[in-house]
Amino acid sequence: MSRSHKLHRLSNPDTDERNAQRMLFRHLRNDTNANRGRMTKRVRELQLLLAMDPVEFEQLIARLMEAMGMKVALTARSRDGGVDVRGIDTDPFRGGNVIVQVKRYRDTVAPSAVRDLYGTLQHDQAATKAVLVTTSRFGPSSHQFVSGKPITLINGAELVGLLKHHGFHEVFTSARHGADAPPEEGGLPEVEVATEPARLLLHWTGEEEYDIAALVCRGNTALSDGHLVFYNNGSTPDGSVRLVTGYGDANACLMVDFDALPPDADRLVIVAAADTENHPAATMGGFAGPALILEPGADQASAVVHLADGAPTNTAMRLGRFDRDAAGDWDFTPALAGYPGGLRQAVVAYGLEVEDA
Repeated sequence: MSRSHKLHRLSNPDTDERNAQRMLFRHLRNDTNANRGRMTKRVRELQLLLAMDPVEFEQLIARLMEAMGMKVALTARSRDGGVDVRGIDTDPFRGGNVIVQVKRYRDTVAPSAVRDLYGTLQHDQAATKAVLVTTSRFGPSSHQFVSGKPITLINGAELVGLLKHHGFHEVFTSARHGADAPPEEGGLPEVEVATEPARLLLHWTGEEEYDIAALVCRGNTALSDGHLVFYNNGSTPDGSVRLVTGYGDANACLMVDFDALPPDADRLVIVAAADTENHPAATMGGFAGPALILEPGADQASAVVHLADGAPTNTAMRLGRFDRDAAGDWDFTPALAGYPGGLRQAVVAYGLEVEDA
């Protein structure tokens, strides 16, 4: 498992106590009326973005990137190969030169747009990664295409979440006041809304750095190599599970669209691992006060579980698993296990073969 990039090290909140060894997460499906109300609000929020002046929208994306700590420059329109914003991320792990293209679309972004951006990235001598931002959504083939490539796709629901997370609430003021109104009223354009994924945040205390990984499984067997999400593979082939950055109140973050997980998958395993490739002496001994926070989509309430500290005899640690029950809901159970052999040992335990770099 060669390492091409590293998860971003984010802020480190304190954990006052670790008193719960077994708690339950549940990906709840709310009643139809509640879902309709939240969907109406999300549609109106995306309609407001879609109705923005193109230049104003690009400036908003640039301001968001600045709020995330990047140095940003807007490009001259129609003079930079379709690139709308350029950013420099100075973080030593996730950093690089980023090119960003924005699509104020109301329908699903065509896979050709994703391929075109990849072509632009390949011919750009300065850029190391690319981001495609849209007000709508991406299809499975687009997620499959970017798998393993330095491209990030941000759909409309995720964009709204990032904007709110970084304090741009004023953009959606009228959507909040008019949440009960039918979305087609007011002359706003219709928009295709992506499913809002859950955010699975991992916190720990101390100064050590750790990675988060996820295995999409049937029982105790991962579906494929592509269904291991870790620092060298940031997304499943269908985009249902992805590593993301930009949530500054978490050490690491996974986006999980539980409804989009493959129908033959019934388990999602979460693992934390020490960075032994860059720090051979690293262990899980510094993994103190770990906590998982589930922030479900559609403005549902968060759920929290505190876990046991890591042990210096291990270099990876299984934190727990989500299991799909007969009703289609996902329950989380802490299922701690230590791996002296690191992430490699954890992966092999779930049926995957690992070749030496």
